[in-house]
Amino acid sequence: MEKIYKYPIKVVSRLTGLSVFVIRAWEKRYEIVTPTRTDTNRRLYSEEDIEKLKLLSEAVQKGHKISGLSDLSIDELRSVLEIKPSAGVINSANGNAVIHPDFKTTEAAKSSCIEAIKNYDAKTLETILMKASLTMSQPHLLENLIVPLVYEIGELWHSGDLRIANEHLASAVLRSFLNGILERYRYKENAPVFITATPLGQEHELGALIAGITAASLGWKVVYLGTGLPAEEIAAVSEYLKAKVVSLSIVYPNDDPQLIKDLMNLKRMLSQNVSIIAGGRAVEGYLNVLGDINAVVTKELTQLRTILESIREIQHH
Repeated sequence: MEKIYKYPIKVVSRLTGLSVFVIRAWEKRYEIVTPTRTDTNRRLYSEEDIEKLKLLSEAVQKGHKISGLSDLSIDELRSVLEIKPSAGVINSANGNAVIHPDFKTTEAAKSSCIEAIKNYDAKTLETILMKASLTMSQPHLLENLIVPLVYEIGELWHSGDLRIANEHLASAVLRSFLNGILERYRYKENAPVFITATPLGQEHELGALIAGITAASLGWKVVYLGTGLPAEEIAAVSEYLKAKVVSLSIVYPNDDPQLIKDLMNLKRMLSQNVSIIAGGRAVEGYLNVLGDINAVVTKELTQLRTILESIREIQHH
């Protein structure tokens, strides 16, 4: 029988971006979810509960009232949140977004990227990305093409359908493309500092760059430190630059005992006013230690934006 995992409210808070107070208030007032209870009366939430809370959070951010959403199912919430095309993007017959005359949908563009990667065709991959960037807004480009592409590359590599050389070629092109976007941003002198990197033992950097671009788009001064940094190096830069956020991308492996120690050490070395944010496909393997160090776990860029805006708002008060 498949094991059904349950999560305590603090973990749910990190996964959904909702505060513990909001989760409890929504439960009490609207009975949105009904967690189970331990013998000591601690709330435990299912993955279905977490999914519903995430959808509700996104709907509220987009202007919907929670009172009108409380009775909706997960499928109904997904329908409410159906993403509309960005400006300059038109609909195809099947309802997907047309991103460029060469590609009918973002899925078609992604498939063309994968084909180019399999053929070791860096030039074509770069051309596809550039064409997509001409007609798509940056959030749409990242969320609907780049992030799904990075995930599929990882899955194909893990399954053996891509060679290491394929993965390295794709990473090189995507790194250059994302760096180009990041370098175009300018920031104000008093902008808060956002450090992004991968910790020691984590060598996949694309998630760190994507997080950096997202922060830069919100007015943060982004300092990208690269891959595989020891905790003391990250902490030293944070202290020197008076950073407000340290963002870590955790992709592979998902069971490194040394990383658990490094995360604990990082928390000890960082100033108390520095927020730690962690994301990436392997982040769930470290939820316990991330909870212990009060890190915020993000799984979506919309959630990362909400968290960064909240941090800045708190600083202004």
